[in-house]
Amino acid sequence: MNNKYISTKYNILTKNIKYYRLLNNLTQEQLAEKSDLSVSYIKQIELGHIYKNISFGSIAKIASALNVEMENLFKDKQTTK
Repeated sequence: MNNKYISTKYNILTKNIKYYRLLNNLTQEQLAEKSDLSVSYIKQIELGHIYKNISFGSIAKIASALNVEMENLFKDKQTTK
C-alpha cells in the first residue's frame, strides 16, 4: 500500500463524511456531539488535514452517528453509481 492509495482513500472518506453529514441535515457541531468527538476534529477531518492521526475508533463513531456502515464511508460514489 503506497501513500497515493492511502491519500486517495482518505479523500474519499472525508468527502463521504461531509456527504452523509449533509444528507442527515447535521452541522459539524451536531455530528461532533453525536459522535462524541470535538468540533475541531470533525472540521479537520472534513478539510482533509489529519489523515495520519484519524483512528479506527473515530471512524466507527462517525459512521454510527451518521447511521451508515463504516465501509460505505470508503466507497467512491462516482464508481458505485
